[in-house]
Amino acid sequence: MKLRVLSEAPAGVWTTVQFLTKEQRASLQPPPSEGEFSGGVGSLLMERSAATLYVGIGTALEVDATGMRRAAASAALELRKRGKENVILDLREFPEWAEGAVEGTVLGAYRFDTFLPEKSRPLAGLVVMVKKTVLKAVEKSAQRGVVLGDCANAARQMGNMPGNYVYPEALAKEAALLAKKSGLQCRILDEKSLKAGKFGGILAVGQGSARGPRLIALEHLGGKKGEAPLVLVGKAITFDTGGISIKPAASMEEMIFDKCGGMAVLGAMKAIAALGLRKNIVGILAAAENMPSGSAYRPGDIITMLSGTTVEIVNTDAEGRMVLGDAIHWGRTHYKAAKIINLATLTGACGVALGETTAGVWSNNAEFQADVLRAAEQVGERLWPMPSHDEYSEKIKSRVAQIKNSGGRMGGACTAAAFLKVFAGKTPWVHVDIAYTARQDKDSHGLASGATGFGVRTLVRLAEM
Repeated sequence: MKLRVLSEAPAGVWTTVQFLTKEQRASLQPPPSEGEFSGGVGSLLMERSAATLYVGIGTALEVDATGMRRAAASAALELRKRGKENVILDLREFPEWAEGAVEGTVLGAYRFDTFLPEKSRPLAGLVVMVKKTVLKAVEKSAQRGVVLGDCANAARQMGNMPGNYVYPEALAKEAALLAKKSGLQCRILDEKSLKAGKFGGILAVGQGSARGPRLIALEHLGGKKGEAPLVLVGKAITFDTGGISIKPAASMEEMIFDKCGGMAVLGAMKAIAALGLRKNIVGILAAAENMPSGSAYRPGDIITMLSGTTVEIVNTDAEGRMVLGDAIHWGRTHYKAAKIINLATLTGACGVALGETTAGVWSNNAEFQADVLRAAEQVGERLWPMPSHDEYSEKIKSRVAQIKNSGGRMGGACTAAAFLKVFAGKTPWVHVDIAYTARQDKDSHGLASGATGFGVRTLVRLAEM
């Protein structure tokens, strides 16, 4: 896609996206009915000539970057369905929201059609039209919008890929290629290295598969030499059957999305490199395939983690916390992390509590948690703080090991967080459970069905703080 920032419409056949507040809706002739076009965020009205698509952005007082992003995404999703390849965003009245509008357009224009014989037309040309006086400033913010949108789409693309194409070794190769293109340092621990290092958690989860696990680290060294990094950790279970504690067959195909926490880290690291942040940031992906077989780990097994902590396996489907436990400890000790944040499609319980639009947050440090919540609010991703009471830690105590990998059904998201907290030690740490925000069944909120890229924007914003 070619982006240009201009003060007048270019020659040729273009479709204009015209942003309107609810108050401006009445200026259309003839005035549309409320049902036809409300002017609410993301509402759409196409001119009969198909030359202009009107998109609502709410009342004048509520216009913000999040609303503009969602409105632009809704417009782009609609225009892609209509086969419109060249789009003008008319931002002459709203130049301050150019970044959100461009990012939303890039997000809305994405569709996962890799394996379809007939592909919809991608966005070829994008023009941001503003007044001459703000051309330079808007060009900078618009380019940033492209970067953020592209990197979130990269996370979505990998998240959407099936398990026979993306498995731990394949993911490691993709990460290495990304690092080479982006100027990141890449370190990959294969099975041999994981065994030598005694990464008991990730090895246990991966031992039932013919495709061995990988621990992948991407390093952005933009800060002072020796400065302790912010470490981003992502769960990247490339396919999750549940192992011996096998999941029901219904909807098991959705378990390709169990890698989306890791994909959010991958997308964020790509953006961090592209933006050239002057910080030290490390992204760690804990990748494994959780399969049932004669070599799979079993309920009742006792696993010794990288930290030396012994874990009784109660449920092999509680595998995400096992790989994350090793990754968090490694990030804390090997990289001497200043702070750690992990993203994971960890529990169905979090979705039961918060639904599909909000992710849960747990932490051992109130100040760091406040930073994460503020970052998410600034970029329009919904997070909600959840309890970390001592009673949840009590529920994961084992009679035969130091802890067990499941505290049972009640408070399941909170006991999962309590498990991870053990491996964070005293390092400021935040856990984000994105289980139901990582994907969607149908086109919604300006995004095509499939992986959403949830978390990429929050991680990038946090890295910038």
